[in-house]
Order: sequence, then C-alpha cells, then structure tokens
Amino acid sequence: MASDPADTCWTVLRAAADGDRAARSTFARSYAGPIQAYLKHRWQGQALLLEVEDAAQEAFVESLKPGGALESADPQRGDFRCLLYGVVRNVARRFEERAAKAKALRPGESVFLDDLPHQAEALSRIFDRAWAQSLMREAVLHHQKEAEQGDIDARRRFRVLRMRHDDGLAIREIAEALGVPDAATVHNDYRQARRAFASHLRLVVAKHTGAQGAAIDDECRQLTALLGS
Repeated sequence: MASDPADTCWTVLRAAADGDRAARSTFARSYAGPIQAYLKHRWQGQALLLEVEDAAQEAFVESLKPGGALESADPQRGDFRCLLYGVVRNVARRFEERAAKAKALRPGESVFLDDLPHQAEALSRIFDRAWAQSLMREAVLHHQKEAEQGDIDARRRFRVLRMRHDDGLAIREIAEALGVPDAATVHNDYRQARRAFASHLRLVVAKHTGAQGAAIDDECRQLTALLGS
C-alpha cells in the first residue's frame, strides 16, 4: 500500500469499491495473506482446501460490491479487521454449504466448522495472527527501505535490530559478528532502531485500522501480544 498516512484501509476500500484498479490491486495484495491463512487452516485436511484461492477471490468481491458490508461500514465505529473477518467467515460458510449440497465432502467432513465455540475462537485467532504478521512484515519493509536510503550507520542499526529479533542474537554476539569493539555502541544502535521501527509500525497500523492517537498504540500492543502467543 502507499505510504501516505491518509491512505487508510477505508480510503483504499472506498476507491476500490468505486472501481479504481490500483486500489483494487492494493486491497487484494494487502489482505490476501490473512484471508488465505484463515481459509487454509479452516479447511486443512479437507477437499475444500482446493477452493482456497476461489474463496479468497469471492471474499474480495464480497468486500467491494456495491452496498456490501465493508462499503456501508462506518469508519468511526467499525473495526476494519473484524469486519473483514466477518466477510471471510461468511464466504467460507457459503462454500461449505455448496459442498454439502453437491455432496462434495468426504466422509467425516462437516460444514459450519465455526459452530463449535472452541473452533470459532481458534479460527478467529488464526486470522488475527496472520493479520498481525502481515502488518509487521510491512513495517519491516518500510524500515528497511528507510535504512537503505540512509547512511552506513542507519543500515547498521537496521541490521542490528534484525539480528536481535530474527536471529535471536545477544547484543555482545552482534557486536562480535559486526566487528564493533564496543558493545555499548550496538546497545545504542538497537535502541535507536527499535524507536525507528516503532514509528513505522504505528504508521502501518494507522493505515490498516484507521486508528488514531492512543488507539494506535493499543493496536500495536495487541499485535505484539498476538505474535507472542
């Protein structure tokens, strides 16, 4: 998605619903990950697993059709993630209904996989985790782009952060790997990189949720908690 802070999930949705090709492409690219992760988990081990891509496409059509649930939603009151989840869940149930009517299910498979409370909670969590991973990846890419356009210190700080979080290395190990004689320098790099990443994450969260002010920080904490669970 574009990096313009005003270009939120809601503005992209409105433009896509109005037929803007670029917005439609952005919408599909931005939310394909969580949608497909949810459908794959919901239908794992079932014949319907072959229908994931078609179901994802139907979810996009459902999201963007005139008068659809997302088009008529109020950005001031609606939680975009929850609304999108509702659309995807309803599309999945339709596919299950069709499969049942066509007797396309194998013995032991059943429809309405979210009827059981524990299953519904697990499916919702899969969607939320995939959503969180998608936003985190986007924030990392924005941070990486900024670092690559900066000086050698900016690039080192970005590398320190990734080595700490992706590789799980201790600060002293990172200092040795980078040939930095003073671990305090790496500590400082790490602190600065974390602040820079937090700024990018806040922008990404604001864009994909429409949150403002303190609500952005709440969303960031929820994302971190989801990925840590």
